[in-house]
Amino acid sequence: MNEKFETFLSRLDQRVSFWGVLLTGATLLLGGWMLNKWMHARVLIAADERACLVVARQDLELDLSERQVLRDLVSRDFARAKVSAESLSRSRRALFEGGLAVSEEKRLLEKQWEIMNLKIRLDLGADQVNFLRGEQIAETLPLAGARPRVIGPGRQAVAAAATISSKERFASTERPRTEQVGGQLQWEPPQVGTSLRANALGEFVVFTKEGLVIHGPPLKTVEHEAFPHVCLSLPAPTARRLYSQSFIGTKIVIH
Repeated sequence: MNEKFETFLSRLDQRVSFWGVLLTGATLLLGGWMLNKWMHARVLIAADERACLVVARQDLELDLSERQVLRDLVSRDFARAKVSAESLSRSRRALFEGGLAVSEEKRLLEKQWEIMNLKIRLDLGADQVNFLRGEQIAETLPLAGARPRVIGPGRQAVAAAATISSKERFASTERPRTEQVGGQLQWEPPQVGTSLRANALGEFVVFTKEGLVIHGPPLKTVEHEAFPHVCLSLPAPTARRLYSQSFIGTKIVIH
């Protein structure tokens, strides 16, 4: 083993010829020059890539800044839209409530106009009840021979016109009393007895300021005749219709 190593070392120690040294040097120079060219080409490529990366970075930064500006604009527009939506919602609510108030006021005015414009005419010659809207007859009901009459002593004559003061589905013949005492209004409720409320006056009873009482057929004629009043006893369908279609304050004219 030692002999082989010594032989190898002796071979390495031999002198190289001139052309060998020249060839080796030329090879090394050529390799260095080619390596330098390759390194230079790689540097140029890397510089180009770096320049492209710089441009791409600038583009990205510009795009990022534009997106940030756009995000800020969208945020401001969203905030404004939210405020506008809240304001619009409040405005719509106020408009809706105002519309409801106007509709309710319109309905009340129409109802008041209907009350003011309605008049009931008892046409005894034609034996019918006429509901007048202004001067036009809106509805006609039969009287079926019913006529106003005075029941009981001490009652006033039948007035030519009357105004409805109250309406009761079933009314007692004993009425409450009101009077002013010392500038104060005193009200005494009726002392209703054991008789049924519908016995004397029947159903759908209409009272007027002038004392005229309009009602349906009485259930008990004896109790009806015992109650002093100015009476107009109508057929049940006519009394029901007059009761439902009239109002407090409606004028009744006897023609």
